[in-house]
Amino acid sequence: MSLSVRLGLRTQIILALSVVFLLSFALLGTATLRLTQVAGEAERARAARITTDILAAVLAEAEDEGARDTALEAMVARTHVVAARLKQADGVVLSRGTAPAGGGVHTELEGGAELTLWLEPRPARTHLPLGNLLLFYVGMTGLAVLMLAYFALTHLIVRPLDQLTRSSEALAAGHQDVRAPEQGAAEAARLAAAFNDMASQLRAERLALEHRLDELESTTGELRTTQQQLIHGEKLASVGRLAAGVAHEIGNPLAAILGLVELLRGGDLDPDESHEFLERIHSETERIHHIIGDLLAFARRDPEGDTAEQTADLARVVEDAVNLVRPQKESKGVEIDVALPERLGRVVGPQHRLTQVVLNLVLNAVDAVDGAGKVRIAVEGLDDAHCTLRVDDDGPGIDLEVVDHIFEPFMTTKPAGKGTGLGLAVSHALIEAMGGTISARNLERGGARFEITLKRASAR
Repeated sequence: MSLSVRLGLRTQIILALSVVFLLSFALLGTATLRLTQVAGEAERARAARITTDILAAVLAEAEDEGARDTALEAMVARTHVVAARLKQADGVVLSRGTAPAGGGVHTELEGGAELTLWLEPRPARTHLPLGNLLLFYVGMTGLAVLMLAYFALTHLIVRPLDQLTRSSEALAAGHQDVRAPEQGAAEAARLAAAFNDMASQLRAERLALEHRLDELESTTGELRTTQQQLIHGEKLASVGRLAAGVAHEIGNPLAAILGLVELLRGGDLDPDESHEFLERIHSETERIHHIIGDLLAFARRDPEGDTAEQTADLARVVEDAVNLVRPQKESKGVEIDVALPERLGRVVGPQHRLTQVVLNLVLNAVDAVDGAGKVRIAVEGLDDAHCTLRVDDDGPGIDLEVVDHIFEPFMTTKPAGKGTGLGLAVSHALIEAMGGTISARNLERGGARFEITLKRASAR
């Protein structure tokens, strides 16, 4: 994994200023050296001209050729002239020294003579002291400017940005009481002021959030307490309804039994009446026994073991339930329609318990249509994991006041003596033990629908 190297602002400023300084120094140095060389050449040319003029004046005063030759020899020996040549008007040439190839300074003398001098070339280093001094002053000036610019930029930009960066890091680390000093250049000062405003807003928002969080925690605690109270109240209400149902369902037959026993103890009854009273006592006792059995079934949920380990043929379950209902006199005028797909397969749950649930739902549907109507049993929503059994009727539907409590114990809309209100509660408990669900609702077209969702045995 490659890491990109980022240079700091201070380092970047130093590098940028150093590059500018070096470029400027190089340009100034080159110009200075060139100007020095040009000045040196001009000085040599001026010196050559002066020397030539002096020699010309000396030669003009010479009376003969020997004097002129002596003057030439003295000039070559005592000055920077390396060679001299005098071409007189009569064609005689006087020469001293070894003339270089080319160059020389030419002067026309009176009388048509021509004088040419060759000065010794000065080495380039003869001009270096002045150039070096100039370069030294230029370098020192540039270095001073570089240092001044560095300290100015550090004070105006780099240092305020460093302080702003440290303040930002402290704010990001959770320190709320952070302020960046508003100093340096105008832009840096405005940036620091904007940062301080942002930090103040963040502090205010954090305080507001903490206050809201405290309020939410307090509200959550109150809601939790209220929820516990509601749950406790609902449990008490359920226990109360259960107790009231038990008292009502068992109290009536017990009262009848007590009354009949009192009549039998009186001894004023003939044998037929005594037999009738005994039969009624037996019937009421059976009714109490049936109620207690349903209560035990509801409380134990699955007294026969783990229902999730058993499977049932759903088509056979529906067939057995319908065959038990159709012969009853209450079902004579009821049309029971069964719609099952082919190869329905098996579902999770005991066969007889599932038959008990479906039988209870079909009997309730028959009671709802009051002996004249239609009951439809269908299995829909088949997939690889679940299937849904629906029992519909075209009766008056479920009272809206009890639809949410339809599966609670002793919740019934039937007249007294017609039902215990435990059938749906037991069915609900059995279906949950099988890993399924059961629900009830009213249909828009009228009537009620009970829906059971079961696990398919092949999905285990």
